[in-house]
Amino acid sequence: MSRANNLRYPEGAIRHGGSSARRRLEMEDYIIQIPECDINEVSERFKLTLMGRMFNLEGRSVDALIGMLPKEKIWDVEGRVRGFNLGNDRFQFDFDNEADLLKVLSKRPCHFNRWSFALEQWEPSTKEDFPNTIPFWITVRGVPMHYWNNNTFTEIGRVLGTIEV
Repeated sequence: MSRANNLRYPEGAIRHGGSSARRRLEMEDYIIQIPECDINEVSERFKLTLMGRMFNLEGRSVDALIGMLPKEKIWDVEGRVRGFNLGNDRFQFDFDNEADLLKVLSKRPCHFNRWSFALEQWEPSTKEDFPNTIPFWITVRGVPMHYWNNNTFTEIGRVLGTIEV
């Protein structure tokens, strides 16, 4: 007797497919209830984790990136971090200590083989596109000195995106 024959579905159960289309459950499908998780426990487990995502993989390898970034001339954390390819252009690095994690974050924006990638500290996100931002510094030239104040630079930054002072 197959597993499908042992399962009971609620009357008229509907399952979401990979698209927005809905279809009735078939005999091979079954519903899995994922149990609640303690977000504090998960946050503690991933507090020394960085998540990354490549924006363009053309001619680039996530596995090569994972192997190269910890090296002495790049991040200088070799032996104190482990990298994992998560698929879908995403990866994660688990650090042994917070100092190394913060050192790596301070080196942003990041690039590998001349292609930028996003790198953020882990957070409880289920979004497929996390992480999706690249923080970077800009230099603003030509602003007369008497306009050098928070209001002026905040207005310039507002046009460019989110700013942190």
